[in-house]
Amino acid sequence: MPDDARPLILLVEDDRDNREMYASYLVFSGFRAAEASDIEAGFEHAVRMQPQVVVTDYVLGPKGTGVELCRRLKADERTRDIPALLLTGSSRRMTPDTAIAEGCAVVRLKPYLPDALVADIRALISRSELPRQ
Repeated sequence: MPDDARPLILLVEDDRDNREMYASYLVFSGFRAAEASDIEAGFEHAVRMQPQVVVTDYVLGPKGTGVELCRRLKADERTRDIPALLLTGSSRRMTPDTAIAEGCAVVRLKPYLPDALVADIRALISRSELPRQ
């Protein structure tokens, strides 16, 4: 498959090690991966690159959260059709229902195995039912 025919996934994660690990696994699994470390860069990349899926962590440092990024993506006509998958280490900070109401397509708790991420991304791209976690 030509490089630019592979689906583009945007990873928005402030932890560089996590971001690079997921990006490497996505490339290994047949995707292209773009990376951003905060909400501002994530939104700008989404507008410019038009990825098939945005994967964002809940905690994105002092500039905002992954839920705020989902809200911005859904509010902008240029990005509203891009599904966003939110990863979080705790459901106590916000509930999955709240995140989905704010525009996230799906919420997954960490630890989150790369194989599960790939399965969810494929389901989001094909608009099929998400795997049970």
